[in-house]
Amino acid sequence: MNNRIFENDLYLPALYLISINDGNINTSELSRLLREILKPSGDDLELLTRRNDDYFSQIVRNLTAKTRSFVQNGFIDRDSKSGSNLFITDKGRQYLFEHRFELNYLLSNDFEYGDIKENLKIIESKERKIQPFDENIVISEGLKKFTEVAIYERSKKLRDFAIDYFSVGNKISCNCCSFNFSDFYGEEIGKGFIEIHHTKPIFTYEDEDLQNTLAEAVKNLIPVCSNCHRMIHRNWKKPLEIQNLIASINTFGTYHWTAK
Repeated sequence: MNNRIFENDLYLPALYLISINDGNINTSELSRLLREILKPSGDDLELLTRRNDDYFSQIVRNLTAKTRSFVQNGFIDRDSKSGSNLFITDKGRQYLFEHRFELNYLLSNDFEYGDIKENLKIIESKERKIQPFDENIVISEGLKKFTEVAIYERSKKLRDFAIDYFSVGNKISCNCCSFNFSDFYGEEIGKGFIEIHHTKPIFTYEDEDLQNTLAEAVKNLIPVCSNCHRMIHRNWKKPLEIQNLIASINTFGTYHWTAK
């Protein structure tokens, strides 16, 4: 797979950013926000010859030109005046709506740029329909009513599979700090509770056997307590690496608790 990002890889994140910006945005602000949420790296940060900007900035500029396919295909438009704001069209909103779950999963879990880029290419290829998992909608029960039942049930199956896979002696603990909810809160309250951190995006294809997907997916999952999970994602621009968190816990992780 090519290690560069292409214009069509930015369709969905660009539409998302335009839509949350009241439906219109200028190219400079779009470029800044795309850079912020995607966190480009590697070849995409190479400076262009005799220019002060990089390949990523050039791709965003190309993306929004009236002669390019993003505009020509009717996803966005702009006034005829040079330098005018871009605005999302009804077709663009519909396209964004159709892929809202995949996009939300990719952009809300602080995945590395390469993983986001690779999966955006898969989504845009349209060769096979992919289906996302989302741990957040399982641990936040209230989100069920806002989510398609199929995604909730698929995500819960992954969570249950992971808990069974990582449990030892019918108990599951945080892989970073070893906290066990059952030991601390008692079995009635804490038994079986844990959060599942996705180290890489996990999707399944619509025509793929779910059990095979689950068996492969656990390689990119880690059971963590709520505190460690929040520490991993505390800086969304640069998620904390698991080994760095464990090293910090080993150095500083002393907790003194007294019942009141």
